[in-house]
Amino acid sequence: MNDIEPRTIAKWFIAQNLDKPANTKEGNIKIQKLLFFSQLIYMCKNNGKLMYKEKFNAFENGMVLEKVRKEYLNSYSELKIESQDELELPTDIIEALKLTKEIFGKCSAEELSEMSHEFDCWQKYFKKSGIKNHYDKNKSIVPYKELEKELYKVQKVINAYEISKNTTEDGEDY
Repeated sequence: MNDIEPRTIAKWFIAQNLDKPANTKEGNIKIQKLLFFSQLIYMCKNNGKLMYKEKFNAFENGMVLEKVRKEYLNSYSELKIESQDELELPTDIIEALKLTKEIFGKCSAEELSEMSHEFDCWQKYFKKSGIKNHYDKNKSIVPYKELEKELYKVQKVINAYEISKNTTEDGEDY
């Protein structure tokens, strides 16, 4: 596992202007989903290794890293200013982030949220958290072993993206 803070990854996405509209609930949701998908892409590309250790909570709009969600909500201007600094990240992380941007960067927060709802572990832990009565954040924490079971879904997306990237404009393969 790397010694990377998820907020550093969030700052990278903010520096790429991927949290549009910025400093809004929608921007925060989009950052959360990019954090989720980038972690899964990183895991796929690095034999299950984690980019960061923080676990996701299964919230109504999908998977969320609570500390980053709150920081974006309460201290966006600090995150934005920090995102303008030179971020030194390992090459394998940068590759996963760029791939995440290429595959998911143009999607809306709503589209990304819907995609995250396709994960069985989101459904399981969202229901487990007591959505109808009292929401219990501790019961919404998704163990990484549960996400590992569904990495094949992200690997299919990566494979499809790589195939489309290797296809010429006229549709012929190289």
